[in-house]
Amino acid sequence: MRSAILPRLGIAAALTKVQEALEADCLLFSAFTPSDHNVVLHQSAPLPEGFQGELQKCGLMLEQHVIQFSSGVHHALLICEPIRSQAPIGLLCWKKTSWSADETELLRTLLTVLATLQDVEGLHRNVLKGAHYDLSSNLLNWEGLKQEMERRIPRLDRDGLAATLMIAHVPGLSEITQTHGFQAGEDALTQCIALLRKAVRPTDAIARLSGNMFALWLDGGDRFAMAERAERMTAHGIPILINPPVHLPLHIGLMCREANDPENTADNLLERASQALQTGEEEQKKWRFSHEAP
Repeated sequence: MRSAILPRLGIAAALTKVQEALEADCLLFSAFTPSDHNVVLHQSAPLPEGFQGELQKCGLMLEQHVIQFSSGVHHALLICEPIRSQAPIGLLCWKKTSWSADETELLRTLLTVLATLQDVEGLHRNVLKGAHYDLSSNLLNWEGLKQEMERRIPRLDRDGLAATLMIAHVPGLSEITQTHGFQAGEDALTQCIALLRKAVRPTDAIARLSGNMFALWLDGGDRFAMAERAERMTAHGIPILINPPVHLPLHIGLMCREANDPENTADNLLERASQALQTGEEEQKKWRFSHEAP
């Protein structure tokens, strides 16, 4: 379970081992009652006939952690474990022989571990959902960049300065992990970010939108200055010094916001810069400005 990359894969691996050891089938679900609306986390086999009715009878009471019942030739064991950050999880196991005390204790211990894993994953997901940073690159994500843009725009309007949103696409960056290995992929990302940072001023903001897409917000950058900047940035692409070295292209879409232009919000700028990038790639151009509203 610890060797799995994702929690759900670790849960599946642990339950598969238990199924093989106990010669039983399992259903792991997250819900307050074992109804048809459960969130199934793992299921090794369809429920035997008659189980659904038995489950509706016993319910999943938080104060009653272990319930045993029989239906036909199957002996079932239902265990509940509360989770602090979400609905409790239930583990239903069934086999054709009775459940011993040792087997019951084993499954209770297993469910405690799985509940902890689910709790931690849920907390991590909540943290990531509200984060303004991309944890893998330590850059802003779009929400973080959007907040930064909205904070800077009033000052730019007051000073009568333009600004430009630049969307940078580095084709092939995400594939380096598959072709060269995980460490090479991490090194490639680090080098790519370093080159993008050097291409702008330290006070400009940079964000990672996806595996190979980046956004740069350049204060005071008008169309003419940003056209020269984009030409320089795309001229040599992104050289990556790994073994063997890789040279990746760089495509840029740009959208300039003039001072005191309330119509060009952060979301609108992103849409138009992204469209400029897409159009430029279709036209086989390294960079392109968005001149007209989509």
